[in-house]
Amino acid sequence: METRKITDPEVLKGLTQPLRRKLFRLLQQIGPATAGMLAKRTDSDPGLVSYHLRELAKHGFIVEAPELARDRRERWWRLVPEATSWDTLDFPGPEGAAITDTLKAQMVADELERLTTYQRTFHAWPQEWQRASMSSDSQIRMTPDELRQMTAELLEVITRYTDQGRNPDGTPIPDDGRESVFLFFHVFPEKP
Repeated sequence: METRKITDPEVLKGLTQPLRRKLFRLLQQIGPATAGMLAKRTDSDPGLVSYHLRELAKHGFIVEAPELARDRRERWWRLVPEATSWDTLDFPGPEGAAITDTLKAQMVADELERLTTYQRTFHAWPQEWQRASMSSDSQIRMTPDELRQMTAELLEVITRYTDQGRNPDGTPIPDDGRESVFLFFHVFPEKP
């Protein structure tokens, strides 16, 4: 899968809106959908959802999927089939720092909320999923080069497994026994 590197602050700013991030994530998890379908899942107004979907499209994160529409009124959306990445260092100055700091803080809060939700519902999952999930933390002594090498290797593994569960157009393969699995990790230096 290709990776799109975001360097335009206006594009990155498009992801700082919480409902937009939620819609983007839902399209990752369930595949193509209409604004009405997404409005029900987010308990939001369909007009508001439509607006945010158009904003995501304007910034190149999603595209329309007209081939899925049953009539002219139905408007389907899907993710652009590429990963995205961004680096805080590509957004210098106070405006860039404000955008990246805001987005990163929102992402971390969202990740922790999702982990907390899983922990609350852990026992509702079948045992095979309970045994397959894991949490881990490590304290490793590394150089910056070793850290870059390790994260590159981890990303290769993640990409390989991501591709296995998706069609060539990036949509999830339906009904093949897979569940949507959330993986997040942070690696960073830390002073004792």
